[in-house]
Amino acid sequence: MLAKKLGGEEAARRWWTDVAARVAAAPDAEEAVRQLESAIARDVDPYAFGTFLENPADHHLVLKHRFAHGPLRDEPIAVHPEQGMVGFVFRHGVPLVVHDVSKDPRYLRGPLADAASALAVPVRSGRETLGALDIEADETWSFDAADVQAMEALGAALGAALARARTGPAPPPP
Repeated sequence: MLAKKLGGEEAARRWWTDVAARVAAAPDAEEAVRQLESAIARDVDPYAFGTFLENPADHHLVLKHRFAHGPLRDEPIAVHPEQGMVGFVFRHGVPLVVHDVSKDPRYLRGPLADAASALAVPVRSGRETLGALDIEADETWSFDAADVQAMEALGAALGAALARARTGPAPPPP
C-alpha cells in the first residue's frame, strides 16, 4: 500500500523513516500521536487508521485517535484485549495482516462497512505492549511485507514517545 501511494519502495522507506523520527522526537505523547496520524492521513490516505492505547484503569484498548473515510463515529471505542485484531496484536505483541477481513473471525466489522483488508501492529516500549496501530483498506490484499515493516517502525516510534511521556524527559548529558 505505502509503495503504491508514495511512489515506490524507496520513497515509502524514506517517508516512514522520516515520520518515525518525528514521532519519536515529539515533545509529548499527544503530539507524537498527532504527528503520526496527520502524516498517515495526509500522505497515505487509507480507508481508515486508528491508534488504540491501553487504558491502565480497566485494561481495555481505547481508540484514542482515528482517521476514516467510512462511517466511523466520533464516540470513543473500547475493545477488550481478548477481542478483534487489535486485541490479538496487543495480547501477542506481533503484527497481523488480514488480506480479506470477510474471511477472518478476528476482524470486528463495526462501523467500517467497506473495509476489505487490514493491518495491525503493536505499539511497544521495550518488552511492554502499550497498544496497537490499525490501518485498513477498501481493497483486499492491500498490504505487503514492506507495509508491515513500516507500520512496525511507526509503532516502535510511538512506543518510545509514550514511554518517555511516562517517565518524564531524560536528564541532560553531563
